[in-house]
Amino acid sequence: MSASLIAVASALPGEKVGNDFFSPDLKDTKNPMFMGTEYRHHMGRQDKASDLIADACQKLIGELELNPETDIDILMTNVSIPDQPFTGCGAVVSKVLGAKPKWIYDLSNTGCVSFVYMMDLAQTIMMARGARSALICCAQTAGGRIFALEGVKTKAQAAIPGDGCGVGYLVADDRAPILATVQQNFGEFSEDMYACYDDGRKWWEPGDSYGYIDFTESKTVKIVMRGNRAVPRVVKAACEEAGIKTSDIDILITNQPNTFFLRNWREALQIPEEKHLDTFRQYANLFGAGIPVTLAEGVRLGKIKKDQVLCLAGFSHACDYAAATVLRWGA
Repeated sequence: MSASLIAVASALPGEKVGNDFFSPDLKDTKNPMFMGTEYRHHMGRQDKASDLIADACQKLIGELELNPETDIDILMTNVSIPDQPFTGCGAVVSKVLGAKPKWIYDLSNTGCVSFVYMMDLAQTIMMARGARSALICCAQTAGGRIFALEGVKTKAQAAIPGDGCGVGYLVADDRAPILATVQQNFGEFSEDMYACYDDGRKWWEPGDSYGYIDFTESKTVKIVMRGNRAVPRVVKAACEEAGIKTSDIDILITNQPNTFFLRNWREALQIPEEKHLDTFRQYANLFGAGIPVTLAEGVRLGKIKKDQVLCLAGFSHACDYAAATVLRWGA
């Protein structure tokens, strides 16, 4: 039995934030990891990730005329900075939607490629437990919650994250089948991206210093090298498993750390720029939400058409995880 991704939707918080919000020296950065975006959206202090997810889900529910009580068997969420420290957003989202899913999963791993991971996990549960439908939700909330803080926004890395949410609805049939999914884990890199504080405190301890991501120059070079290799590799592996060539891909959508990675990936795969969709300049690096938001945008603008072969791919964190899925769009 296959699973089909039949609809996607997105939601963005607040107002657009331009580069003038950050350090005046931002335009002069030479670090390829922190260049290229023009705008992004930020979560406000009172904004909730669960509300952002519910907003996107309501669009999808309305489009498909779903009954939340009966048409959502599985609900999955991945939120970069959840609303609460101990619980995820899944149960709150189900309450807001009036849904009664049998399975709720709040996932904290796989980061920027969590949408692909959740698609594969949903299909596995459908095959193993007979679930008929799944609502998968990715929300990026770190832009406004961390990188907009006074002590952080002067750093070059602060301008790259934007906030937003993308959701997808899968059903257990073959109308728009997932043709292949390849996932690779690299545990040796799992501690290479972490939050640090100038006063040395742990993230849960009180203090006056602001947290930021520890991106040293040598670490950045290593992450770029890993990402450049990992994404083309999983795309080629997924295409081989699906029985197609990379030249058969009609639309490629990846996570979008920066324009540097986007260019390198399509050149490595020999995919023309018009077939590699992204929303980086408008929305910045949306982490896990980047793939579904860009997918929803491509559908909305008519860039993605029925029966096209799509490849969704990316890597997460410092490249501790990479994944790609090939599917036929049938919504």
